[in-house]
Amino acid sequence: MKLTVSILIAFAGLHAQTASRSREFATGRDYYAATDFKKAAAYFQVRCESDGDAEACYWTGLSYERQADVSFPFGCRIDTKAHRYFANAMDLAPGRTLYRDAFFDFLLSTADCSRTALREAAGILSAVPESDPDYDHMRRRLVQESRFHGSADARLANLFLLIPRATYGLAVLPGALVRAHSGAASCGEADRNEACTGSAPSAERRACEALPALRSAQ
Repeated sequence: MKLTVSILIAFAGLHAQTASRSREFATGRDYYAATDFKKAAAYFQVRCESDGDAEACYWTGLSYERQADVSFPFGCRIDTKAHRYFANAMDLAPGRTLYRDAFFDFLLSTADCSRTALREAAGILSAVPESDPDYDHMRRRLVQESRFHGSADARLANLFLLIPRATYGLAVLPGALVRAHSGAASCGEADRNEACTGSAPSAERRACEALPALRSAQ
C-alpha cells in the first residue's frame, strides 16, 4: 500500500512538472508569435538554465536571434546571446539535426558580427558524415559564405574542407573540433605557438600544421 501511494505521489509530481513546462512553453511561444522576442527569450531561458532542457535552449537562441534582427544597431550584441543558447541546445542533444542545422545557419548568417563564426560552422560540418543527406548542401553554403566574406578569418573556414577527412577523423565531438579550429587560427605565423606543439591535441596540431597549405592555395 505504501509503495502504491509513493508511486502515485511520484506520478503526481511528474504530471505537475510536465504541466508547468507546458505552460511555460505555451507562454513563451505566444510571446514569440506576437513578436515580443525579448519576453519569449526570458521564458525559455529559465527552463534552459534550470533544467538543461535542449528544446528550451533552442527556443531561447531562436528568440534572441529574432530580437537581434529587429534591434539595429545592437543586433550583433544580442546575437552573442543567441550563439550561447544555440550551442547549448546542440551540446545537450547532439543527435538532433534540427538544433545542429539551426546553429549552423545562425553562424553563417552572423559572420559579419563574429570573426569566428565561419570557423565554428566548419567545425560543425567536420562532424557531419559525408553520407548525411544534408552534407553537400551545408558544404556548398559554407564555401559560398567564405568566398563572400573573403577575409583571412573567413578563409580559415576552408581549412577542414581542404584536409582529407581521414586526417582528423569523425570521432571528434563538434565542440572539440571548434576548439581545434580556434587553435589553428590562433597559430598565426608562429609555429612556436602552443597549439602547434607536441603537447596540443592531435586534431588541433594537425589543423595548425595544415595552415601553410591553406594559405598557398588562396
